[in-house]
Amino acid sequence: MGTILSFDQTVELLRRHDKLFIAAHIMPDGDCIGSALGLTWALRRIGKTVTVTCHDHVSNTFKYLPGFQELAAKTPTDEELLVFVDGSAADRFGAAYDPAKFNRRPALVIDHHVTNENFAPLNFIDRSAASTAEIVYRIIRALGVAFDRDLAQCLLTGVVTDTLGFRTASTTVETLKTVTALMEAGGSIPEIIEHSFNQIPLPSLRLRGKIFGAATLDGVILWAEVSFKAQRELGLNGNGTGGIINQLLSVEDAKIAALFIEKENGKIDVGLRSRVGYDVAGIAARLGGGGHKQASGALIDGPLAVARERVLGEIKKSISAIAK
Repeated sequence: MGTILSFDQTVELLRRHDKLFIAAHIMPDGDCIGSALGLTWALRRIGKTVTVTCHDHVSNTFKYLPGFQELAAKTPTDEELLVFVDGSAADRFGAAYDPAKFNRRPALVIDHHVTNENFAPLNFIDRSAASTAEIVYRIIRALGVAFDRDLAQCLLTGVVTDTLGFRTASTTVETLKTVTALMEAGGSIPEIIEHSFNQIPLPSLRLRGKIFGAATLDGVILWAEVSFKAQRELGLNGNGTGGIINQLLSVEDAKIAALFIEKENGKIDVGLRSRVGYDVAGIAARLGGGGHKQASGALIDGPLAVARERVLGEIKKSISAIAK
């Protein structure tokens, strides 16, 4: 476990360094992308030199955000401070998180996941926040940076997507206060909803057909899977499955949904969602992953059939414990 920083210490750390490296996690979602880009632009506006990176394919869903094209795979060079955003474990950042390359430089994680165990040398984790973007919003305010539309839209994307359009139990009054301030600065919820929830490529639609058509309801568990071969046959390039797991949980008899996505390297990306009263964060943690009580995940070894049985076994053990 690394050092836990206070909010003020975190702000001062960012203020003190002029060259920064900011990394979004692999399998990036709107919160990590919006938070990483929002922090990048805010720091640049007070004279900092910032490199931003993501060691994974980034969905074109977020191409409307300023700086999207910068999210290529990079590793630290001569930066003074390394910042890792929205990831609950070191392996969530791919090659960007390599302690051998820290070279005694401070390395800071900013996150909100309940399963984060302060894995980095320096950590600011606010588990009460509905999104990492909310934390970044508070940091930017403390740095004295004025919000404009671009900055607001990055952070608002993080809040809207991580709360599923304000539908999660983690949405609080503070969340809505943050949203109000970001809208007043020019952020547009309709634009975010349109890009993040209402638009998908045709191959992704066809993939949904395959997945939904073969989905299985096992008691209160709804699960589905997709092989890498099926994704490749539809012309998908490592993405295109975003949002599917949430739709699986919409089945009225399902309390927990699980989606198994085979990656090109044979690993299985496990997505877990649950209704209130069913905690999937503990399940994900036992699998080596993490997240929230109602939304978690893990990246585990294949093959697909073995991974599926392992995860379903963990889910059933968790449900049995609730029943007792």
